[in-house]
Amino acid sequence: MSTNYDRGDVVIVPFPFVTSEGAAQKARPALIISDNSIERRFEDLIMVGITSRIVEDLKETEYKIVDGTEAFKSSGLAKTSVVRCEYIMTLPRRLVARRLGHLHDEIMMEVDKKLKLSLGIED
Repeated sequence: MSTNYDRGDVVIVPFPFVTSEGAAQKARPALIISDNSIERRFEDLIMVGITSRIVEDLKETEYKIVDGTEAFKSSGLAKTSVVRCEYIMTLPRRLVARRLGHLHDEIMMEVDKKLKLSLGIED
């Protein structure tokens, strides 16, 4: 039986990345963007990466979750972070280590706008 995760959940997953030494994985936060109410062929979750590495010039496809805000409090994140909507991946739900928190619908609507920009989807 698999654990239920919802769109908007902030979770910890083994995030893949590539270094000069090759491919590796590290436990990182991610935001689930897939809708679990849709019947799918596989037990996969679509997610975007979250980083605590903050840069001064946020891109149009990035959403900052600032320490002290309501979004931050509900996210379960440890410090101000950026949702990177251009860093999309699909992982089997069994790879989710744990749930940290959840971003409410109002925040997910803002994330959706940035996802559409990232994917070139017009309203």
